[in-house]
Amino acid sequence: MEITLFSKCIKDLIVENDRVDVPYLGTFTAEMMPAAYSDRQTTIHPPYRKMSFHKGEVSLSEGRPLLNKVMREAGVSLEQAGVELGWCLSRLSSELEGSKICRLPGLGVMRANARNEFFFVPADDLDIWPDGIGFEPISIKLPKEEIPGQAGNDEVVQAGNDVQASGVVDGFSDREHFSCERDEKPEQRSEAPDQAGNDGTAEVRHKKKLQPWVIVLIVLAALLALFIAASYLFTDFMSPVLDRLLYNKEELELLRGR
Repeated sequence: MEITLFSKCIKDLIVENDRVDVPYLGTFTAEMMPAAYSDRQTTIHPPYRKMSFHKGEVSLSEGRPLLNKVMREAGVSLEQAGVELGWCLSRLSSELEGSKICRLPGLGVMRANARNEFFFVPADDLDIWPDGIGFEPISIKLPKEEIPGQAGNDEVVQAGNDVQASGVVDGFSDREHFSCERDEKPEQRSEAPDQAGNDGTAEVRHKKKLQPWVIVLIVLAALLALFIAASYLFTDFMSPVLDRLLYNKEELELLRGR
């Protein structure tokens, strides 16, 4: 018996039953799985039947439903069905123990680990629940076109794309010229406040330096400079004044006596 017929018999039986016992190999089981969230809770997957396999000792009497199914599908006697199934299971076990994998068409893949423990990996499109035909995952994430305000944004983006596509002249587009103008004006506007701010700051600092005592010092320094200059220029006129400033009365009498 080919592995394809074995797979078909298993699938037909598991659709109608919760378990299928395979003599000398193990048991295929199916259990209902509830609906569940996935993809960051943005998708609801419908309920389904999950198929799995457990290796174990199964007698011929426990595997009688599978033998009857093989007999009907192959069109042979019950004894011949037992022989055919035995040869098929022997080849399946040898392949699993050797290459650790055996494909079951229409069902999935049988695998074996390092300790020769068999397990079953169902195919992604395996459907063993007739009542669930037509169930599809439901996305609870709003499409982009349904997001409020998205339509207006799409129109703006489309308009920009149209301008870019139609505004190319001599290697430059209208959008590029527009970008240049937008780039220059903010710089000019940003420089003006800086200049005004710097001038204003300098003026304030200048005013802070011109305190009253500073003005008095400047005036005194100017008067001293004028006095010294006059002393050199008008020696005869300034000499009596300087003598009075530099000498006391007794010293002046001595100088005059000389």
